[in-house]
Amino acid sequence: MRGLLRIGQVSKLYGISLDTLRHYDRKGLLEPIVDSQSGYRYYSLEHLDILEMILVGKFTEIPLDQMKEKIDSESINGYMSMMQEQSSRIYEKQKILNQLGQYTEGMLELLQTIAEFQNDYSFSSVAINKEMNLTIYNVDLQTLLGENTISHQIDGMESFEQWFCYYVEVNGIIVENGETIGLSVLDNMINTNILQRSLEFASKSDFVSRHHIAGCYGSISFWGTQKDLMEYLYELCRHFNLRDTVLLIKFRFALPHKSMEHEYFVEIYFPHNPA
Repeated sequence: MRGLLRIGQVSKLYGISLDTLRHYDRKGLLEPIVDSQSGYRYYSLEHLDILEMILVGKFTEIPLDQMKEKIDSESINGYMSMMQEQSSRIYEKQKILNQLGQYTEGMLELLQTIAEFQNDYSFSSVAINKEMNLTIYNVDLQTLLGENTISHQIDGMESFEQWFCYYVEVNGIIVENGETIGLSVLDNMINTNILQRSLEFASKSDFVSRHHIAGCYGSISFWGTQKDLMEYLYELCRHFNLRDTVLLIKFRFALPHKSMEHEYFVEIYFPHNPA
């Protein structure tokens, strides 16, 4: 047939497979002219106009069904609304990718810090925050691990900062509260507002309690095993004469070991009352 391109020629011209062209045919997007005698498929220049529109939609990640709907509508307004919707979706993806980029950069900085980190047993590097202002949501672990409880309200534990409380008794003995886990959200986390609303919603139940931390707190980082951490906490309490108080431990990174003696990078927070 004169003035027409065979399916193989169209495939080479646009760099797409024969199977893709046949798929467009089956979807009703691009139905070629079929020679009744040979069964060969041919495409006119008008067919190529439609194909180029389909490829634009593919490039902008518009679903084929949506493209077919707009092609069938033969309406410029239909194409405009489709592109406006896609533009909004792309904008949202860009925001998420930007947040992912910031998160990744933050993780790289953290890992670099850990790689060069040495524990300070003189406690000279303790930072003092005179206006600590933090909300921690304490979750009962048994309830958290139970069925049909918090799982439908708070999704993705890896999206939260995790805290554990250690009680320093009057006699200096440190007791870990292993029955609850604390969760908090930072401003630079992905979907911060959604996560915050989830925690606030869960705090209205009887298995999540809202605990606000305010005032003057000291903080210092530590890297080591759980056993090493406990020894370090005792050194810290002796150095600052901490009694009858609570130590807040924020777990920032865990390095797994096959021996199960994992190493943790944590931030230790404790009430600081300058003399």
